[in-house]
Amino acid sequence: MKPQETCGARTVFWPDDEACDAECIRPRGHAGTVHEDDILGEWNADELPTREPEVDR
Repeated sequence: MKPQETCGARTVFWPDDEACDAECIRPRGHAGTVHEDDILGEWNADELPTREPEVDR
């Protein structure tokens, strides 16, 4: 999937001492507040602070 076709929501998580960035790989406009990253797996925007990408107008 091309980057412009993915959701692109981002969060930061701390598996160890260093922060890691996660970016949602689900399709843009997917339903719900659960996002998914290749390394983090699924995360819920209600549980982890999540920055949604700006929508093209």
